[in-house]
Amino acid sequence: MSSLSTESTPRERLDRAISVLGRVRMYWRGMAAMIAVGLSISLALALATKRVWRSEATILYRETIQTGRDPQSSTARAARLGPKLKDALIARGTLAGVIEAFGLYPEKTARSMVEAVEEMKSHVGFRAQSSDTYVISFTHDDPRVAQQVAARLTQILIDDYRRDSLGAATMTRDFLRRELAEASSKVDEASRALATFLAKNPQFQWGLNDSPYAPAPQPLGSPGAPAPAAARASPPARPMDPQLAALERQLARVEALLGAARSPAAAPGQPLPPSVIDAQRARDAAAAALVSAETALAEKLSTVTPIHPDAIAAKRRVEAARSQLAAAESALGLVRAGLTEVPRGEAGELTPARRAALSAERSALLRQIAGLRARAGGGRAAAGGEARRALEAAGGEARRAPAGSDGDAEERVIELETEWHRLRLDLERAREYLKAVQANERAADLSADAAENKSETELDVLDPAYLPSRPDRGRGRVFFAGAAVTFFFALGVAGARVLLNDMLYDGGDIHALGGPALLAAMPELPPQPPLRERAIVPAYGPAPAAAHEDGGERPIEPAGPAPGQPGFAEPGQPGFEPGQPGFAEGEEDALPDGLELEGDAGPRSPWSAPEPASSAAEEAWSVAEPASGAPGGPLAWVGPRHLAYAGGAGFREPEVEILGADVDPDGCGVFELLRGAPASALAALRVLRHRLDQRRGGEPLTVAVVSPGRAEGKTAVAARLAMTLAEAERARVLLVEGHLARPRVAATLGLRLPAHASFSEQLRRRMVGEARPLGVIALSPSLSVLAEPSLEASYPAALHSIHFEAAMRALRRYYDYVVLDGPPVLGSGDANVIEDACDGVLVVARASVTRASSLARAVEQLGERRILGVVLNDVAARPVARKRIEVEEPAT
Repeated sequence: MSSLSTESTPRERLDRAISVLGRVRMYWRGMAAMIAVGLSISLALALATKRVWRSEATILYRETIQTGRDPQSSTARAARLGPKLKDALIARGTLAGVIEAFGLYPEKTARSMVEAVEEMKSHVGFRAQSSDTYVISFTHDDPRVAQQVAARLTQILIDDYRRDSLGAATMTRDFLRRELAEASSKVDEASRALATFLAKNPQFQWGLNDSPYAPAPQPLGSPGAPAPAAARASPPARPMDPQLAALERQLARVEALLGAARSPAAAPGQPLPPSVIDAQRARDAAAAALVSAETALAEKLSTVTPIHPDAIAAKRRVEAARSQLAAAESALGLVRAGLTEVPRGEAGELTPARRAALSAERSALLRQIAGLRARAGGGRAAAGGEARRALEAAGGEARRAPAGSDGDAEERVIELETEWHRLRLDLERAREYLKAVQANERAADLSADAAENKSETELDVLDPAYLPSRPDRGRGRVFFAGAAVTFFFALGVAGARVLLNDMLYDGGDIHALGGPALLAAMPELPPQPPLRERAIVPAYGPAPAAAHEDGGERPIEPAGPAPGQPGFAEPGQPGFEPGQPGFAEGEEDALPDGLELEGDAGPRSPWSAPEPASSAAEEAWSVAEPASGAPGGPLAWVGPRHLAYAGGAGFREPEVEILGADVDPDGCGVFELLRGAPASALAALRVLRHRLDQRRGGEPLTVAVVSPGRAEGKTAVAARLAMTLAEAERARVLLVEGHLARPRVAATLGLRLPAHASFSEQLRRRMVGEARPLGVIALSPSLSVLAEPSLEASYPAALHSIHFEAAMRALRRYYDYVVLDGPPVLGSGDANVIEDACDGVLVVARASVTRASSLARAVEQLGERRILGVVLNDVAARPVARKRIEVEEPAT
């Protein structure tokens, strides 16, 4: 079976909170006093308060011309504009001018204008009513002055805003005009630099493929290879003979090998496009990718610096696009030469000697082609000129090739290309910046013109200041505000007292301590009158001698008629028996019906003296028969005053004897304490009994009932617990007085005990060496008591003797339960002595009297070794405030 959870549920926590808040009612007197004082003060303030009038004006912010300079939403604009308008409204200069104009606060103005301004700030109000409307208010004891000042403040705010808007728009326009002039000059400088470069390098032109070093696309359907770089601007080739076509294809192959050697992307063995058209498309796509990469780089450089990671990445993309373009151009040349893949061993590993051989071959092919064209053209000047240019170019290259100038030419080409792209990029940047400045300058011109004409953004009066007809703060409002503050203050003080009060009121407070568990909560019992004092029926026999203070003994007068009184039997008179002085012969007739001495053949009673708990024999103690009407039957008296086992083979000295019995023919005796008790109280006692039965486990159990302090009802709890344990004769129970400093058990039970029945006196006799059985008083067949006859013990120090522990061990052998009414824990060490002599300790705390700190200190002093739990006594249905009294109330 799963165990129950010890964590509190939300409903339990809510009930606990409501229970704690309900304790505020305990302090209703203090709350009533504070509320009365607060209401009196509020009334006095209301009578002394002057009426205050408030006038308000509403202004509207509107935007007539959308210039695009403020893309914020209305909410963001209100959040930005509202604080700005408020600061302008409560500026010291503005308020000082209004004070002087209307003569406000003359007394403070005479002392200092700063004080007058601070006073006016507390009367000026500004708030945002919506996203575009704002409310300006002013309070004064004169309604007309309030209206005029509110109108004046509104007009000042509108004028200041328009003036500031016009100044800001004019400054912005002037600044952007200067920026426009600088941007125009930058464009001019970039254009001049580019024009100078084009003038020095006429081979460059403006366009997509304007670089003179880019291969020109071959017309579709042309079977021959493209013309060399020097002849790319020539007209289309005319039909030629097969020999010339073969030479030109061979020349294209040589030039392709030389170009492939300069291209890092031309890997040996790499497949080439299947046709010239595909190769040309690949080259155009690579060129377009390069232009796109350069454009992206230009855009990045317009917003970030060259060392920015985005700019570096854009540069890398440009370099990759250039490499792809070079590879595509090389592949286009090889395809035009009739190759299907990059040659192995030639272009990939071109040595200077191989390069020189290819250059020489290229020069020879150019001369042959020039000769064939010259012969085929009939000496035409164009062919001759072309041949000469080809020869000169071939001769020049042949002359430059041995000298190793190919690298210088490449570097020159790279420098020209780099300079060309840089100049173009500078010009594009300058133009883009010029466009942005022109757009901003146009918006600034519109804004400045609108501000000058009061048509862009302005503040208009939506609702003018009105003349107030009702006071904003009158006497009634002051009184009700003061009353509300007083009520909440009183409630807060009461709540603080509840939270700071560590008094225990219910079981929740015990659980909150986290200490010993709460075993039972005894409800508050109705008040009961003290029990009627009753004398016990003594066990007939000679009275024991009491110890003198000097160590001697004096006889204790036996119960019965004194000498000289009626019924007293003198020696030699009838009815006199040795060992029983003081009882006449006719005294036996006065005993209750059925009471017999030993040897009488009367019926046996279940109300017998206790037998040792460890004995298995069916033996019974016998005492004098109770009076008529008392519960039980005849009891046997053995010897003058000692009790012995009846029904056994012999007699031996007992450890416990019954000195008498409590007989109450007119009532229920001590059980009057349980009469009229509510069912909840009886249930709590029976629950406590059940838990003690579980703890006992069939063995005798000694339980001490203690409390942290006095007046907490531990004596009444101990008495009721003993009666509940002995209910229906389910167990043999002995109630022992353990608080010898202030004994209260006999007074609580209404018993008038003889002097020789004193527990401390019996311990004292044992201390002086007299071995006597412990005498107890029988209250019922299963309940006995061992207490003090008076409110002061005969010998309180006997609690600390070793005979006390020996007596507790002896009593434990004769009773199932021994319940001790212990002393208070705090203030003395008597409770620790009781704890050592008992099997368990019950700590009694009284609701509304015991503090949590006292209970915690008591538990700490005792230690949790033998503490069985806490019994919360006198729990009221509603928390009440009780005063601690010095004398413990026996009936509660």
